[in-house]
Amino acid sequence: MHVSGGSLPPASRRGTKALDLPACRRSLGAMRKTTPLIIAAALIGIAALTWFELGRIDQRLEPAATGQSGLPPDHELAGAVGGPFSLTDENGQPVTERSWPDKYLLVFFGFTFCPDVCPTTLIEMTEALKAMGPAADRIQPLFITVDPERDNAQAMKDYTSSFDPRITGLTGDRAQIDAVLKTYRVVAIRRGEGEDYTMDHSTLLYLMGPDGKLKQIFSHDMDPKALADGITKLIGG
Repeated sequence: MHVSGGSLPPASRRGTKALDLPACRRSLGAMRKTTPLIIAAALIGIAALTWFELGRIDQRLEPAATGQSGLPPDHELAGAVGGPFSLTDENGQPVTERSWPDKYLLVFFGFTFCPDVCPTTLIEMTEALKAMGPAADRIQPLFITVDPERDNAQAMKDYTSSFDPRITGLTGDRAQIDAVLKTYRVVAIRRGEGEDYTMDHSTLLYLMGPDGKLKQIFSHDMDPKALADGITKLIGG
């Protein structure tokens, strides 16, 4: 779970103007230069949070970048994470998990008021898609809000326009969002009152196969090249 921490100044809490992408990229670069000790501690933290977020998880599960070729078909998570959903895309059109037939879904949950993890993760996703080349045509990246009270379809469209155009923002009413959060075992907790509240939320990426089954889980802070290589290996691109 990510603690997004603190409220944004009023002028920076609306639409894509809130994004300082160069600053996000600098922040991302700084994170990649973190000392080995901090990296080791972060990996331990990620493992612990994954256990909390996903419940009865096989602790031997590692991101695809470690060399795994995906979850075995009989792995307990393969059928326990993901499933049907009914939401609204950034163009105001109703969509379900079957709206992209024959494609793999790369799913990330967040919110447009998120000051750090969400924009940097979407930058990483953008760079990974570019690194994949033609193989990326088999992927439909989805950014699903955990904050539907503020993230309507237009807000999602404004936000995702700062990233790869293939990334589609999804929203819905509170009942629909709660349902998809439960389906993906995502933690999302509101912190604060009034307009300045923030959201603590899970920061994993989920690769779902065309059959609707979970293929792999990725950490949000993977190097884009490692993420691209891991996805390409899994989809056979």
